[in-house]
Amino acid sequence: MRKTLMLSTRITNSIMPGAIQENSKRRFTMYRVPHVNFASYKFTEEQAKRKARRFAFSAYRPILIVLIALNTAVVPATTALAAYLNSRGNWVDHISRFWGRLNLALSGVSMFVSGNEFIDENQPYIVMANHESYYDVFALIGYLPLSLKWVMKTELRRIPIFGIACEKVGHIYVDRGNSEKARKSLKAAGEKIQAGFSVVIFPEGTRSPDGRLLRFKKGGFVMALEAGVPILPVTVVGGRKILPNKSLRILPGDMKLIIHKPIPVDEYTYETREKIVERVRKAIEKDME
Repeated sequence: MRKTLMLSTRITNSIMPGAIQENSKRRFTMYRVPHVNFASYKFTEEQAKRKARRFAFSAYRPILIVLIALNTAVVPATTALAAYLNSRGNWVDHISRFWGRLNLALSGVSMFVSGNEFIDENQPYIVMANHESYYDVFALIGYLPLSLKWVMKTELRRIPIFGIACEKVGHIYVDRGNSEKARKSLKAAGEKIQAGFSVVIFPEGTRSPDGRLLRFKKGGFVMALEAGVPILPVTVVGGRKILPNKSLRILPGDMKLIIHKPIPVDEYTYETREKIVERVRKAIEKDME
């Protein structure tokens, strides 16, 4: 019996050696470690540098946020003191411009500015710009060569130190929920213009969530008509990529400040204000990305 079994095994092995080898290969394949082509994961030198910069900036970001918070508390108080000591000078403008440029530099932002030739530094304007990010403020205050007063939402007045200091410097708060107070605020802004200051307004009234222009509010245009000063349209590009809306994830990058030709208001009236609203909107919108 044993001899018969051994003979049967020899016959089977001699008849089907290929089948046995194939089965062995299959068992081996089931447990084989997958091959990874690491060559396909190679980064170019530029990609490696970019990833290293992003990693380094991620570690730096918490420090940056603290630095911006600190200088935003200190600088307005400093400008308020400068306004008291140098009420007829331009100390406030220099300090404010330094503050804007400082925070852009700390954030790794490269600025490109065009259209300065359209500005007459002896002419007050109502500056109207699109609004996508808090960094729009740094860009405008840092790189517009004008003595600026800002029309700001009244909620900002509640920020400790910053809110009171801005009021002392002469910036104007607008209560968007109270039309009577809003009219008084715009009248105060008109008085700033008569005193030779340019006034900055975001006609959208708030930051755009997706980068597209929101509907323009009319208050700034009525103020321009009453004051008889030209509107200076400005397009700010790139702020949303630096600091998206409702986020603290600051990223380094590029921003553009595109200053357009001033639009005189002499040929418009209160009844035809919609035409100047559309003209300003088109000027700002044409260079948006």
